Amino acid sequence: MPILTVAVVLVGLLCVLDLLLSFGIIRRLREQNETLKNVQQRAAAEPDIALPAGATIGDFSAATVGGVELSNADIEGSRALVGFFSPGCEPCKERMPQFIEYATRFDGKVVAIAAGSEEETADMVVRLGEVAEVILETDGGVVHKAFGASGYPALCLVDGDRTVLASGWEMSALPVPATL
Repeated sequence: MPILTVAVVLVGLLCVLDLLLSFGIIRRLREQNETLKNVQQRAAAEPDIALPAGATIGDFSAATVGGVELSNADIEGSRALVGFFSPGCEPCKERMPQFIEYATRFDGKVVAIAAGSEEETADMVVRLGEVAEVILETDGGVVHKAFGASGYPALCLVDGDRTVLASGWEMSALPVPATL
């Protein structure tokens, strides 16, 4: 009989311990849910990094680093992939190889905007120049304004009628090239 009593007490203690751990897990899940809600609200409140899908890009005209004049008229009639990069931007350094890979598979015009001075962007211009027409521009220049670019990296996919199909700061915001 004493063994049975000890076993019942032990099972009771294990049940109480299990109950306490369950309450702790539930409390932790509620905290995480609250944190997730706050992050989602902040993300919804932040403006888009570029014009959202469905918007029409503005007028622009700028010279590429090769001296060719490029304007919105040059991207009409075909799809265009446009990327904005800055040399001091860590996410830009991560996204640039992805952008270059995407651009090699992209069937259309590819334009890259390097924001900064010639010295700062020299390496970036060389790397992007392999797959894109590169424009060197300061933050807030005419091309930035035409695409509503407010941060880096900003990526846009534009249709032949100057309508933004997709935009964002991650490559996942753009459709897979095979589906274009």
